[in-house]
Formats: sequence, structure tokens, C-alpha cells
Amino acid sequence: MPVLTLDGKDYDVQVTGISRSAEIRDGQNADTLLSGRYSRDIIGTYYNYDVTFGTSKLSPTDYDALYEVLTAPQDYHTLTIPYGQATKTFEVYITNVTDTLRRMTRNYNHWGDLTVSLIAIEPMRVPE
Repeated sequence: MPVLTLDGKDYDVQVTGISRSAEIRDGQNADTLLSGRYSRDIIGTYYNYDVTFGTSKLSPTDYDALYEVLTAPQDYHTLTIPYGQATKTFEVYITNVTDTLRRMTRNYNHWGDLTVSLIAIEPMRVPE
């Protein structure tokens, strides 16, 4: 089973780290009341991921192709990624992609430490 599927395509790349955050966002009606108590206007819970890839086994061509997909100027991607003991598929946008030039040779540039930030475009859970 692939660890990462983006836009329906499985990527045969080692994932060395996945961190996720659950952001519980408030809407425009959240505010502090006259009593001092905070009143929430919960929109829902958004699941965001940071994924780090181990790219040492990728050819330079495959690395460049993955980088191009991750840095494409498009509104969103469909992501399938581990969630709990299964996977979850949802739409995300990419806010940041970083990598490091580790070595330059006459034949190619060796890039690594590829990390991408994937932000949910809508809440996965909403108040009942």
C-alpha cells in the first residue's frame, strides 16, 4: 500500500516523516462576551499534514517529476494519506515545499530533505 497518493496517483517514494495537526477553526462570530467568557463559533476541524520524503532512492528524473507535481500552481489536490489505523482521502492545498541541494556532480544535482505542507480546504468534522 502506498503511503502517499496525490490526485489519484501513487508515489513510490519513501516517506520518512508525517506529522499532522488538527485545527479547530472558529468563524467570524467567535468573540469575547461582555462577561469575559469566550463564545465560540466553530466551523469545524481541519486536518493538516507535513510530509517529509526520503528521496535517496529516486532517480533525478523521478525526483524532479515529484517536485514539479508538489509545486504546481493549482488550487488543490486530492490526497490519500494515513489517518488513524486506515487512510483518509480529502482535498488539500499546498502552501510550502522545501528541499536542500545536498550535492552537485557533473552529471546531476542531488536534492533531498523534501518536505511539503498539505492544508485541508474544508473541515473534515463539523459540529453536530
